[in-house]
Formats: sequence, C-alpha cells, structure tokens
Amino acid sequence: MKPFKIYLDTSVVLMYDDHSQRGIITKEFFKEVSKNNHQLVISEIVNTEITDNKAKRESNLSFLSTINYKLLPYSDESYYLAWTYVFGGVLTHNHLDDLLHIAYATIFECDVIVSWNRKHIAKPIKIQKINVCNLKNNYKMIAIYTPEEFLIYFK
Repeated sequence: MKPFKIYLDTSVVLMYDDHSQRGIITKEFFKEVSKNNHQLVISEIVNTEITDNKAKRESNLSFLSTINYKLLPYSDESYYLAWTYVFGGVLTHNHLDDLLHIAYATIFECDVIVSWNRKHIAKPIKIQKINVCNLKNNYKMIAIYTPEEFLIYFK
C-alpha cells in the first residue's frame, strides 16, 4: 500500500494518553501509521488547541515531540476555504477551528483527515457538504475517518 499523507486533528492527539477504548485504538492507529510510513501533518491550529488545553498540555506536547510529523505553514487560502465552508452550510462560524482543520488538509492535498470529532468532522453528512464545497471551489474531495475506521479500512 502506498503511504498516505494524513492530517491529524487535535482530537487524535488528545486521545493518545487516554485510558478509554478510544485511547487504545489511537495507540494502535499510531503504530499502524509508523509501520506503513504514512506521513502525518498538522497545522498551527493543532498546536494552539493543545496549548489552550491546560489539563493535557504537557503530556500532549510531549507526545507530539515523539512522533514524526510535518507542521503545515500558515495559509490565507485555508482561512478563505474555511469561511467558504461556513457560507456553504457545513458548520457555523462558532466552529471555525474545526473547519480550518479540514481546509488545511484540503489546501495541502492530504489524502485523509483522521479525527475523533464525530459531531463536526467525521460525520457523513458533514463530509458530503465539505466535498460539495471543495468541488464547487475546484479542490479535490477529501476522505475523513476516525482512527478506528482508518484501521478497519487500511490495515
């Protein structure tokens, strides 16, 4: 299998040290990514959200320092696309950070977004609306999976 360029949203990083079933799956996801040489990418939105999470800041920043990922550069185009999603009815402006994750992944041509956020990102109706906006604006469609779905489909 050809390695994927995977955009990680903050929820995946936050779940790494969790003791729940999601935490166990997240650890397995990172093992699989490493084993198959998938390229992980994040945006400054991930760093900001981790830094703002006082309860888990140290452990998550520490975890990020142990994995190989690429930090995407700031992109005005990503902000423009995120607002296009707002006007396209994907989510309201109150969820701009969630839309920025998607926009960065789209602009930087990631193969897939991996997210535990089933309410705003990894939800079929949202994915459909995102891809309608992407196609209308001459961007490629983007695949979005939870870590669990990624393991099921690509392991």
